[in-house]
Amino acid sequence: MSVDISRGYDSFFGPPSEPISIRKFLDDAASLPNPSAEDILSHPGWQQLSEDERAAVEAECSESVAGLKSTVEEVWDNPMLSAHLYRMHDTTANTICGEANPSAPKGRKRKRLPVPGEDVVVPEVRALQEKLDSISLGCWRLNKESALFMRTPKHSDFNALKSIKKSGHGKLINNIPTSPPNQPFRRGSTPDSLRSPSLSPTPVHVPSDALITLTVHKRVPWVHSQLTRLSQHTVLSSQTLADFIHSIPCDSSEMPVEQLDSEGDVLGYIYSTQEQSLGAGTHAEEGCLLLIDGVVYGDGRPTEDYADKLLSHLQTLPLGKRPQITKSSTSVNQTLLASLTLRVNYPYWMLHQGNCEHFIVVDQIRLPHPSDPPSGYPLTLHITPTLLEVCKACSKVPAVLAIIGDMRLGESPCLLCAPCWRNMGPPRDVDVEDVMVVPLVEHRRRWESGEGMSTGSP
Repeated sequence: MSVDISRGYDSFFGPPSEPISIRKFLDDAASLPNPSAEDILSHPGWQQLSEDERAAVEAECSESVAGLKSTVEEVWDNPMLSAHLYRMHDTTANTICGEANPSAPKGRKRKRLPVPGEDVVVPEVRALQEKLDSISLGCWRLNKESALFMRTPKHSDFNALKSIKKSGHGKLINNIPTSPPNQPFRRGSTPDSLRSPSLSPTPVHVPSDALITLTVHKRVPWVHSQLTRLSQHTVLSSQTLADFIHSIPCDSSEMPVEQLDSEGDVLGYIYSTQEQSLGAGTHAEEGCLLLIDGVVYGDGRPTEDYADKLLSHLQTLPLGKRPQITKSSTSVNQTLLASLTLRVNYPYWMLHQGNCEHFIVVDQIRLPHPSDPPSGYPLTLHITPTLLEVCKACSKVPAVLAIIGDMRLGESPCLLCAPCWRNMGPPRDVDVEDVMVVPLVEHRRRWESGEGMSTGSP
């Protein structure tokens, strides 16, 4: 499969689900029966089972699932066993890709990985391999057709976060956990996807909040027709669209502010973060809009906002190419997610900070679980690591400054780190006023916790 085609598939979404009303979803969930343990034991189906059959079901539920979970975690927490599994998986995937696409580029040879079993000398590893080989499931192993669903790793597959980040002040209402308190965090090699929460009884109440997981995509800078994942968030249905928009770690929201003189010329740049400049009554992201199923939500400023500008622009299009879009009576600061009707796996368009575009995709809509954090919403689940430019002088550390108009550097702008620019000193052969120092984006919003944010509207 072509690399361009396989990566282009990530720019397509769907098939979309039917429109889901968040309010109706919560009402339907409240009307669902919530049986207790006594109701289950008195069910006719359970009463018809013999004592031996009941004992077998109880043993399977209490021992098989817990035993399988503990076995998997013990294997992944063992560095020797987990390394063997990773190596075996890489070897199998490499073999399948080689068989599916045997024609390698000229001058390049595919790296040969060791065959699983060649280096099995430790008895513990040999026992694990024998246990895996004895599995008789036909779907357990990958076959040649699996290459159709494989691709090389992308940069957006990596997560810059080691744990869930709390990006706001939202609290989960009526989410009283019935399971024991969370155990202290124990670092190990077990992937988070394999660490399931401890089994606990179903809560005896229906929460008044729904959890909505949304993924933010942006255009690839060098291929605008393709998209890449930027971040992923979980938002409460009782929160507003502005709460979600403010949690997006976009670089365009951290651009330094220009300092202008009386004639409008740029004198320099300073940092003025959104958290410092925003307060009660301010507008989301200094200008934004979100388009959801033909309804555009603006930032709510008293003058012409982004939604009004979009509608004005659409009026300039030919009548046949003009999309049917209406403006919502509420802004992003006033619109609760519970009042929306959303579709899963369908991209919604967002514009902010002038010309910065994002595509928002709803991944899931669900009820809270006792293991969900009680506060800190929106939660940031994933952030794609930032690719930083290296200093042009030392080529060792990321650049933090862009120097414009300095003849000593050979290029303008020239990206430098702070120590290199400090060691160079001010230029002597040219007027210092002709040289401008522009600070680069510091990406602070990616790491700041919601505990330190302003309580004003985002």
